[in-house]
Amino acid sequence: MMQFSWMMLRIYGKGNFSQEVELMRMDYVKRTERALKLLREVMRRADRILWRCDPGKFEQGKNYDEVTRLLQGYIENEVDLNKEETCREDCAFYQSTRSEGCFKDLYCARQPRCSGKLYHCTYVDADMWVCPASRNSTRRYEYLEYENGRVLGQRTPCVRGTTKVESWWRYLFWHCSYCFCLCDEISIKSDRYFNLRETVADVDNNRVVTGLRITKQNRIFHLQIQEGELLPRGNINRSSLTWKPVENYQIFDRDVRNGRDYHTLSYESRSMDLDDIYTDDNSFIVVGVRWRVVGAHLNLEAKLAEFDFKMGKLISPETNSFWKSNDNTDVSGERRQKINLNNPDKSTRTIVKSIPDSRHNQYIDFINTSMDKDAAQSTVPFIDTQEVTSNPPVPLSGVGIYHKGRQGYGGFLAPKIMTYDFTPHVRVPQDIN
Repeated sequence: MMQFSWMMLRIYGKGNFSQEVELMRMDYVKRTERALKLLREVMRRADRILWRCDPGKFEQGKNYDEVTRLLQGYIENEVDLNKEETCREDCAFYQSTRSEGCFKDLYCARQPRCSGKLYHCTYVDADMWVCPASRNSTRRYEYLEYENGRVLGQRTPCVRGTTKVESWWRYLFWHCSYCFCLCDEISIKSDRYFNLRETVADVDNNRVVTGLRITKQNRIFHLQIQEGELLPRGNINRSSLTWKPVENYQIFDRDVRNGRDYHTLSYESRSMDLDDIYTDDNSFIVVGVRWRVVGAHLNLEAKLAEFDFKMGKLISPETNSFWKSNDNTDVSGERRQKINLNNPDKSTRTIVKSIPDSRHNQYIDFINTSMDKDAAQSTVPFIDTQEVTSNPPVPLSGVGIYHKGRQGYGGFLAPKIMTYDFTPHVRVPQDIN
């Protein structure tokens, strides 16, 4: 505007003003140069990782979900923990066993039987009152109250009424004690499956990944992508944004196999790798994601494809793309560090917001909740199912899986995204000295 003013004054014969115009132009160029350099520096330092805070209210099936009945507290008398129906050992003797029967149809006949394996049995006290959970619940018990006063779980009004369960003596020599064990049982109430099929954007129509979330369908956890049409200079066509439907299969479908199509968690295989999978090459962006199994770990992979930033086009994505992952394990390479959950309560019982507490190249095991806090009835960490997207939508240079939580709680596993780095495309004019 000032340069225009000088020009108008010159037109009306008020003077030449050419020197003033040139000085103003040079000052404008220098200010622009400083602004561009500052912008590049701010962009370089800015964190491009996006993740979601806890919702205001936890709602299962809407903003979080759970692995259910993976390792769950279960009471069983010693007489039913061995085929000989003896009581010659103690509870700690049974570190890996099964429920072998139901002696004289005692309390074992009144509770849902554990048809899988039992681990880490322990003795708490001889007699107890059991508050069973509702029949449609994935829990077995609301709480257990022992005669010595110890309560496992939260003592609340028992809708179905409590049942007295008592240990007994056999032949005056052997005490047939009730043991507290962890049940690993595959059943209709146990959602413990993770999809291994790849989820890739419609690259044939120049669509790329712009967001990520974890969703559960048919009892199977899936990585679900938001995809959008790529436009010139890294823009995304907002009207094209959609969440790509996950594959609608069930574990019992014909030609669906464990280890190929999905992974089943178990006591021996229940680890999740926590990684940031990204590229430093600014000519590649994310077009797909998947889980794979490495040893006993679920491991994240991202598919990266080459693109032309100026034109906004993927370059032969069928051939100019590759899957990237972190192949380190807890026993090889740059060894992963385990995140331990110590005596955790249910994730949703925290009164403060969860915070990220993991970093790249770590892993975490799915475990049972605390005996005392929750009677070991839940599996943690829970799964955060909120969508992770950017506004405005942009291509991604990476994705990740991380853990967030608070001390004393199980926390959540959740996805995160790394937005594309536009910094190299902010250029200072070459003719500026």
